[in-house]
Amino acid sequence: MSAADEQAVQDGYVDAQARGEFRRMALACLLVSFMNAHSTLLAVVFSRAGHDLHAIGLLLSVYAVPVLTLTLFSGAVAGRLGVRHTIQLAMSLLIVGFVSLQFTHGDFYPAMASRLVQGMGQGLFLSAVITYAQSRLSQTRFLYLLGVFSSMMPLAQAIAPPFGGYMLNTYGDGFFFILGALPAIVGLSLTFGLRGLISAPQTSLRAIFSSARAGFYAPLWGAFVNGSVFGFTTAYLAAAMEAKAIPLAAFFTASTFSMFASRFLAMRRFEHSDRRLLVAVGLGLMSAGFVMVAASGVSWPIAIGGVTFGVGYSLVYPVLSAWMAEGLPPSERAGPQALLNTAFNFGLFVTPYPISFVIGEFGYTAAMLALAGLGALTAAQFVAMKLRAG
Repeated sequence: MSAADEQAVQDGYVDAQARGEFRRMALACLLVSFMNAHSTLLAVVFSRAGHDLHAIGLLLSVYAVPVLTLTLFSGAVAGRLGVRHTIQLAMSLLIVGFVSLQFTHGDFYPAMASRLVQGMGQGLFLSAVITYAQSRLSQTRFLYLLGVFSSMMPLAQAIAPPFGGYMLNTYGDGFFFILGALPAIVGLSLTFGLRGLISAPQTSLRAIFSSARAGFYAPLWGAFVNGSVFGFTTAYLAAAMEAKAIPLAAFFTASTFSMFASRFLAMRRFEHSDRRLLVAVGLGLMSAGFVMVAASGVSWPIAIGGVTFGVGYSLVYPVLSAWMAEGLPPSERAGPQALLNTAFNFGLFVTPYPISFVIGEFGYTAAMLALAGLGALTAAQFVAMKLRAG
């Protein structure tokens, strides 16, 4: 091993070349996520196109069908195509589905077809990209660097919703989808030339499920609740803030920058902390942030709620992902990561549909408080697990 490789291992990477690969993939994720973050405005776009609340709920939630199906099979696809090629396929599908909404968003069934293509890309994307990032890391700073990497995906929410909102309000939807997709195309180009890794051995759904150990059920439940709470921010929070005449940046910029700052500055301190307590703290802070946003009608308390939410969210996903990877070599992580992301995506993309009925009957505030209650109860459950374990 060269001196450069030895230094890279001390810095948290498997070798010197992995440092650059990790950073390029992180930038690619940021650029693709800029496009994905425009989905926070889809409820607004569909509403302006004349769809009613029930139709909007279906268009937002139908995404879950291919997402959940292909997330389960993402380990098998990565085993056949290789992780890097799976990422490129996923990014391509996301771009095609999003751009096609430029022409289909006004008609229910064509828009549904576009959302299904998007969902196929999302279903393959998250597990594959996290598996690739983990494969570039040594154990020296695994949780910290994984937290920084995973923050690239939602980091774009600090920029995309205000940018997309400005484009919608100033120019209408004429260039909304096409302009939003341009950074993602650049992100896709960055993935070419990267080294691959040994394909994951899981080649069937049965093999993926058999890779889960008994201790994985708690993180899977945590991932579902995390996805359910976060799913409201991507599906309905923009519409809820528009109804209050609150600038989108009050929540989205505050939450995303606090999340990124927390992962970048504080995550390294939690490398050896108890996973259950970290998840409990994270879910508790997310719930508290929702309560602040639901209870306020002015910008500054919503910004404080956004900061609280962002710090909480910064903890939960990377801790759960590292929990699922404990004790496994990189070639055996695709299956457990697929299960984790299936649970997360189930909450993220299925919850908007039943929540649409809560919103229709009781309003956005009641929906946020209900989700905050779910997060708080789950946080208490993880604390109880820790106390029982001693």
